[in-house]
Amino acid sequence: MSDLLKYRLPGHEIIEQSGYFRTIKSIRYASGFFMSTFLSDRLVEFVPSLISDGTPSFSNEEPYIVKKEDYLVEAQSFLNSFEKNKIKKAVFSRVKKVSFDEKKINDLFQQLCEIYPKAFVYLASGEEIGTWIGASPEILLHAFSHSGFTMALAGTKPVSSRLNWTEKEKLEQLYVTGFIQEKLQSAGIKKMDVNGPYDVQAGPVMHLRTDISFDLESNKIVEIVQKLHPTPAVSGLPQKEAIELINFREPHERLFYTGMIGLITKNSTSLYVNLRCCQIQKGSAFLYLGGGFTIDSVPLSEWDETENKSRTLLNVMENFT
Repeated sequence: MSDLLKYRLPGHEIIEQSGYFRTIKSIRYASGFFMSTFLSDRLVEFVPSLISDGTPSFSNEEPYIVKKEDYLVEAQSFLNSFEKNKIKKAVFSRVKKVSFDEKKINDLFQQLCEIYPKAFVYLASGEEIGTWIGASPEILLHAFSHSGFTMALAGTKPVSSRLNWTEKEKLEQLYVTGFIQEKLQSAGIKKMDVNGPYDVQAGPVMHLRTDISFDLESNKIVEIVQKLHPTPAVSGLPQKEAIELINFREPHERLFYTGMIGLITKNSTSLYVNLRCCQIQKGSAFLYLGGGFTIDSVPLSEWDETENKSRTLLNVMENFT
């Protein structure tokens, strides 16, 4: 038996491989398909093999599921810590459990590829990691030759909403953009082309997005990735204090949610932030969902935002129930 991997970069064909996942010490050693946990304390790469019987492996350890009323209490406590810790923004996440037939994961992957052509879609399953599937809209770093590209993706509202972006959402986006520019400058990037923010649709929700292009030396790729991740879009600002608050207040482990995921090769790098993802277990799917809090956040609104984000996968999953 071997592990299973399927992925589809936007605009490319589906790649399907058998092989095995293995832990590596540093992103510097990554080659091919790669994924990390939120704080990069665990890094794995996929090693293809000639064996063609890749089969799913399912974890039996369920993540903590918070009830709505408990989430609202915890989210308010999370928010109350901002002033004391001088936090401008921090991301509070939760896990949502839904019923799902694990035998349908290949069908789910195929439909995600069809419905979300602009997302990085993947299905990764192995004894080392369990089974994860997702369709992420957020690029961490694209690098080819001497060109680099990243984005600031922050602020969320339903596609159906007719409301204008709030100051909270605009500020959230501004924080992420400023952080990325600062980190690129600290890596020696002197010239950047910045375009945005503008509206972009990601499945059932809209985001504010700013594109950042820059000249890139190939020996700077790992340094830039390490400086950018985790961006305030999934952690917060100031980064250190926000991460400390997340670790203290979130009752679950994020695992591969909000980690890095994608491809690293000699000629190019295509890394995404692992969003709109879930862990599949026998009979269930565990969706990982986060909301960006600023001082003006309302916990109930943030709960609603996570519910809206869950529809990226749920709208497709419900085709198989």
